[in-house]
Amino acid sequence: MSPLPTVPVVPAPPGPFGVLLVDDQQAVRDGLSRLIACSPRTLRCLGAVATGEQALLAARQLHPDVVVVDVDLNGEDGLALLPQLLTRSRVLVLTCHDDNATRDRALRLGAQAFLAKHLPAAELLGTLVRLGGLGRPGAAPLSAFGSPADGASAGAADQDKTPPRQGSSSPRGMAPSSAARRDRDA
Repeated sequence: MSPLPTVPVVPAPPGPFGVLLVDDQQAVRDGLSRLIACSPRTLRCLGAVATGEQALLAARQLHPDVVVVDVDLNGEDGLALLPQLLTRSRVLVLTCHDDNATRDRALRLGAQAFLAKHLPAAELLGTLVRLGGLGRPGAAPLSAFGSPADGASAGAADQDKTPPRQGSSSPRGMAPSSAARRDRDA
């Protein structure tokens, strides 16, 4: 009797990474939820909440791979949530407070990534996918994101010195949409 041929075992692709959004602004929560919903099948928005209390409850119930947290939750310190959130999930701090002191504090408290809200959506989605894959077979090690000790900003771009646009609530102008870039370049 001849031996059976061997079939290579190919691991199943990982399921989508669950993301929990924590931001006090409804428009930001809605926009990020839609962005994640339109992303490739690697991301899934599990929920979007406005307060620290809601965030901790949702993290316990939903078990997200990544929690996206704003620094200022309507006067509540979003970074104070990190020690509790990090027991279950990886944390990406997404904020308009893109200053060195805030970034350093977030990274000291254990955030795996820190991004400014004005950065392009592709950078946010790419960071979410990388963070979601940490700890899964074949994932890049956490050290690939850099650390505060080596001067890395954990995914954030170099500090932009551009002054804010008039009439904007953001400290910096928004990145132009693809339609705006197309019109500008035409």
